Amino acid sequence: VLFYVHTLSSDLYKKAFAKEDKDAVEVIKSSSASKKRQPIISEWQIAVVRDFMLSMVIVLASFFVFATPYNLNFDPFVSGIGVLCAPDFFTNLEKFGPFLFEADHCQRSYPWQLFILYGFFYFFVIIFTVAILRTKKQIPTDIFVFLLIMLSTFLIIVPEFFYVKDIYPAHYRANTMFKLVFQAFIMLGISTGYIIVRTLVLMEWANYTLLKKFSAILFVIVTTLLVCLVMAYPYVAMNAYYGGFKTYKGLNGITYLQEQYPADYEAIDWLNDNVKGQPVILESQGDSYTDYGRVSTNTGLPTVLGWTVHEWLWRGSYDIPAPRIEEIKNLYETTDVKVAADLIEKYKIEYVFIGNLEYQKHPNLDESKFKALGEVIFQKDNTKIYKIK
Repeated sequence: VLFYVHTLSSDLYKKAFAKEDKDAVEVIKSSSASKKRQPIISEWQIAVVRDFMLSMVIVLASFFVFATPYNLNFDPFVSGIGVLCAPDFFTNLEKFGPFLFEADHCQRSYPWQLFILYGFFYFFVIIFTVAILRTKKQIPTDIFVFLLIMLSTFLIIVPEFFYVKDIYPAHYRANTMFKLVFQAFIMLGISTGYIIVRTLVLMEWANYTLLKKFSAILFVIVTTLLVCLVMAYPYVAMNAYYGGFKTYKGLNGITYLQEQYPADYEAIDWLNDNVKGQPVILESQGDSYTDYGRVSTNTGLPTVLGWTVHEWLWRGSYDIPAPRIEEIKNLYETTDVKVAADLIEKYKIEYVFIGNLEYQKHPNLDESKFKALGEVIFQKDNTKIYKIK
C-alpha cells in the first residue's frame, strides 16, 4: 500500500494528469476545426499501466526472494484449496492438483448478510464511481482508491467460492473468511473516508440546478446518518463486550489471575523473577480459550502441551498433540515413579506446576512421585512448584 501511495503521488502522475487536462482542453478547442481521430489510450495512461506492471514485478520478486529462506523449512498445515459447491463429477474426483472437491461443502453467505456487512461501503463506492465518471478533474489518488476497492472486492468474493483447507470440519471456510475480509474491511474503510471527502469536494454548488442541489443535500444528509450509525458501533460493541466499561482492571494482562487464582498468580510471579532461560515446565493442558496454559503463557517457559486444538491446527496433524494428552495425565496421576521419570526425561521437564486447575483436571493427582524426583521450591495454599533434581 505504501509503495503504491508513493508511486501514484509522484511527480510523474501529477504531471501526467496535468498534461491530460491540458490535452483535453486543446482537443475541445480544435474539435470543430479538425476531425483527426485521437488515440484511444493516452500517454499518461500508458505510463500508469507500465509503472504499475513494473511495480508488481518488483513486489512479487521481493516476495519470493525474502520468503524463500522461510519457506524452505516451512511445513504448512494447509492441505489444499477447497472449491465450494463442486458438481458431483468433481466430488467423485475428490482432488485435482491443489484443489479439493469435498461433498456437502457448500456454505455461502446470504445476500442480506453481505448487504449488512458491506452495504455501507459500496453505497459510497457507487456514488464515487458515478461522480468520477462525470468529472474530468481526476487525480492520481482516485486510481489508488479504485485499486483498493477492486482488491477489497476480490478478497470478499474469494471465500464465496474457495476456502483454504484446515482442521475444522464444520467451519471449514471460517479461517479463510475472516483472514481475507479483515483486510478488505480495512481497505474499504480507508477508501470510504476518502470517497466522502472527495465527493463533497467535487460538488459544484454554484453551478447546480435546483434538482442537483436537492440531490447534493440529500447525499449529505444520508452520509451523515450512515456515518453516525457506523460510528455508534464501537461504543455499542465495546460497551457490551466489556460490561458497560465497569470492569476495567488496568493494563496488566494477568490481573485476572490475581483475582481468580491468587496463589497461581504469586507462583507465576515467582517464576518470572527466579527462573532464567527456557526450561520446560509441566502444567495441565486444556481446550482453547480457557485458563489452561496460564503458566507457559505468562512466563514464556515451554510446556509439554498448551491449548490442544491450536497446537493441532498449527501442525496440521493430531498425531503430535494426541499422545501428549495421555502422557500429561500419566505424569500427574501415576503412582509409578519409573513411569513418571521416563516421561520427565522424554520431555526434558525441569519444573512441575500444581495448582487448582491441575487438581480439577486430574482428580487422581498423586504428588508422591514428584517428592521422590524433586523438591518443592514454591508453595502458596494449594499451589506448588517442584524442581526436578
